Amino acid sequence: MSTQISESGFRVVVVGAGRVGTALAAALRAVPGFSVLLVDSVPEVADRAREAGHEVAVCDVLDEHRFRLVAGAARAIVAALPEHTVAHVAGLAARLGAHHLDFSDPRSTGLVARAASTDGPAVLPGCGVSPGLVDDVVADLIGEFDEVEDLVVRVGAIPRHPKGRLGYGDIWDVNGLISEYTRPAEAVVDGRATTIPALGGHETFKWKGRNYEAFVTAAGSRSLVGLCRGRVRNATFKTIRHPGHLDHMLFLLDELKLRSRLPMLANLLVNALPRVAEDMVLIHVSASGLIGGTPGERTAVHEIASLPAVGRIGPVSALARGAAAYAETQLLGLAGLPNPATALELSKA
Repeated sequence: MSTQISESGFRVVVVGAGRVGTALAAALRAVPGFSVLLVDSVPEVADRAREAGHEVAVCDVLDEHRFRLVAGAARAIVAALPEHTVAHVAGLAARLGAHHLDFSDPRSTGLVARAASTDGPAVLPGCGVSPGLVDDVVADLIGEFDEVEDLVVRVGAIPRHPKGRLGYGDIWDVNGLISEYTRPAEAVVDGRATTIPALGGHETFKWKGRNYEAFVTAAGSRSLVGLCRGRVRNATFKTIRHPGHLDHMLFLLDELKLRSRLPMLANLLVNALPRVAEDMVLIHVSASGLIGGTPGERTAVHEIASLPAVGRIGPVSALARGAAAYAETQLLGLAGLPNPATALELSKA
């Protein structure tokens, strides 16, 4: 199917007017030929987005008749929502003949990526920072090798300065966070796909003179195994946090036995994690193996900073900024437009 911008423009409906949804809408509004509608079921959230200058509609995606009236002209529908609602929005997009894009791990939503074709519109799951941007970083790094012996992918969305004993804050969906900490983690060991327990493999490292810790977690890449198949002997994915975070999480999960009462843990974190004024996303990927037939090592480090409030536009978190920038490149591709070189400036080692 054709995905070029028509005379009527490329209409994008972003479902969810939270941090990521509004950041994406703001980026797309600056693209000639694009128009963006934010949809949210909470009037107060919709009002805040409208005050920031966005076109907004109040609608519950469970009301399909109302949603069809609101989003019927959409060429693409973006689900900037908690992962348990993403598959429903993907179904709505399919029935409307629109492309679907989301920011969730496809292993949680059950969605399978599909390119746009004469058979139907595109389905693009996992188009945020992690999964999403990090997959491209990993692919670029391992592309420098003939073969990779060891690969460690580390990613973290964290406060720039640690908050409380957890060193963490209200940065993204708590249920997604707990899922990463408690599900088995995908890994490659001796060239074979396997799973390993989350929260193991603790290590520390320095970046720009500051100490960080990293440990194994689930998710984070669309498919670590898929990226590494036939090319990497050992690969693990780890989450980056400020030092001490893992120790306190293990205390909550194991000593207080909240691993068997995860809804209680989620409630505690929702009520206790502080808001973060300035955050960052840190991507630290290291690999070793053969480069041109000679043993070698490579490390790629990227940092995404948050943005302060400007005029009516509120502050943009680093996670929202990175996710929005990556999703923008995917939508520009669907519209047949080149990606802007300045879509996201990264600090790179």
